[in-house]
Amino acid sequence: MDLQFVTLDVFTSKRLQGNPLAVVTVPATLKDKLTQATKQKIAKEFNLSETVFLHEVAESDQEQQKQRDIDIFTIESELPYAGHPTIGSAFLVKYTLYPHVDTLVTKAGPIGIVPQPGNAIRARIPHNVHLHAKTLVDVLGSDDATKHPGLSPVPQIREAELKAPAFSVVKGMTFVLVKLASLELLAQITTGHRIDFAKLPKPLLDEDWRDSFVSRYYYVDMGEEEGERSIRARMVELGFEDPATGSAATALGSYLTLNEEKKGRKFKVTQGVEMGRTSNIGVETTTKDSGDGSVALEELWLGGTAVVVMKGNLTVDI
Repeated sequence: MDLQFVTLDVFTSKRLQGNPLAVVTVPATLKDKLTQATKQKIAKEFNLSETVFLHEVAESDQEQQKQRDIDIFTIESELPYAGHPTIGSAFLVKYTLYPHVDTLVTKAGPIGIVPQPGNAIRARIPHNVHLHAKTLVDVLGSDDATKHPGLSPVPQIREAELKAPAFSVVKGMTFVLVKLASLELLAQITTGHRIDFAKLPKPLLDEDWRDSFVSRYYYVDMGEEEGERSIRARMVELGFEDPATGSAATALGSYLTLNEEKKGRKFKVTQGVEMGRTSNIGVETTTKDSGDGSVALEELWLGGTAVVVMKGNLTVDI
């Protein structure tokens, strides 16, 4: 079969900045022929952090005309939700392919997409947030923690990694949110230290939440900037650095909203600076009274733009 694809740089309006993404369009007539195994092989072929499969719908299916299903794959597995695939797919759908479409359907749920000035996209993210009880120091133990090869050799960073909260934005997407005191420390993060979270001596995540992607997200709080809380961040894990991680940014925004702000907030997250692929990620939260004196997350929005870099045809044997 021949499939059309587009690559985009996401969370930027400048080509060769932001986070690269491949979007493969799957015609309605081929939906049942493109297997999970083939999708995984195609994702490995692109060898990007994520590849999206955007499913067209039959013209006769009137009820589905305003939405499109998307499947999100890393080179290793399918994800229920990820941020830069959502924004990249929404940009392509809204500004190029199907301007009438207002919803992307992911494995985590439907995502409403709204165009914004400057060819930006605002996406309403389905969420099921959860703060896990344990941190890495609980799992590794204070005596062995300093010896773990997956932790940073820099003492201040390692201490922050050990006490950082593990937070899920949806089931299946979890981040250890490592707060650092300065950009100088952020610059010392390297790709050489890997933690296989599935092989820790004790489970890090709470029961019923353990079937999840887990990674570390490092951040520095830069203070207030034009009514937004400004954050500098890096996602360095599994031997690579991700230029922009929308799922991690929404996890961080949700965590800070519930545990520090105690009210809805706008966040401006800048990521990818250290690797020369600056990405600008917008996160906005709203809250409601949970009934016990605390606040609960009501709405979670992810914002950004993208730019098309390549177009082509992909030929796959079936």
